[in-house]
Amino acid sequence: MSTQEKLLTLLIEQPSKYLSGEQLGQALGISRTAVWKAIQALKVAGYQLETKPHQGYRYQPTDLLSAPLIRQNLDATLTDLPLNIFKELASTNQSAKKAAAENSVSPQIFIADQQTAGYGRYGRTFVSPEQSGIYLSILLRPDQPLTDVGLLTTAVAMSVFRAIKATTGISVDIKWVNDLYYQGKKICGILSEAITDFESQQISHLVIGIGLNFADSTVIPAELQSKVGALFQQQPPITRNQLISAILNQFFQLYQTYTQGEFLAEYREHSLLIGRNVTLQQGQQSITGTVKTINATGELVLTTSTGLRSFSSGEVTKVHF
Repeated sequence: MSTQEKLLTLLIEQPSKYLSGEQLGQALGISRTAVWKAIQALKVAGYQLETKPHQGYRYQPTDLLSAPLIRQNLDATLTDLPLNIFKELASTNQSAKKAAAENSVSPQIFIADQQTAGYGRYGRTFVSPEQSGIYLSILLRPDQPLTDVGLLTTAVAMSVFRAIKATTGISVDIKWVNDLYYQGKKICGILSEAITDFESQQISHLVIGIGLNFADSTVIPAELQSKVGALFQQQPPITRNQLISAILNQFFQLYQTYTQGEFLAEYREHSLLIGRNVTLQQGQQSITGTVKTINATGELVLTTSTGLRSFSSGEVTKVHF
């Protein structure tokens, strides 16, 4: 943790108090001049720090993405989780994949305030404007062969669902496999990408990308505004940092047990599709049927003209209400 992060953490821990340069210097083992330089650097980075003569410095809450602010609400088991936060990236998934190729430590997290080349399934562009979204990738190194991939993708959606519910009280809808909808519009997409070791031909790393429209943005193209929404249309009651903490807490809790599928009952309860007539696109084939359930391995079960069929992949392109 850098000096700036340590200093910010001390200020965040006592938000109602002014801490003098001498107090901060003693706590960090640095000079008052070094404290002053760190304070100036934090202000340049966008943090709101109030300065009062003869009393010191005080932190003022902000929604600026911040490792200390995220870490403040992480479970005790995640306090050492590496958090890489950037003002701008082409893609958090691409950055995580590069780290995997370099054999970097895992798990670790990549977060950007803005993506210039964000993408979703099938390489579709994911519009990622600054200061309004959560663009987050989790780099994992599975310690055993990946099984029940369908369960993992549904578990990620459940993690984000639970995080939103826990922090805001809002209950969103889940569109199989792992898109989240609110008030009839998509607010979150999740993209999981596996990285294969060339020699062993086994999956060496897994990257899970989460793109969530946190606050309304005028940058969303007009042609998407009828389909794409945001979690909040007005002033959000929580910060992005708080929701990111909750997402990471929920994910790493569920990741330990997702193969047991115990979360699926909750997933089904909030499914946007069960009982509805849909069109599923799988490669060049379109299949129409009524969604009967999501089965024990996370597959979509359709009642079609030829009987029950289960699908582990594909995209629901139409929902016939």
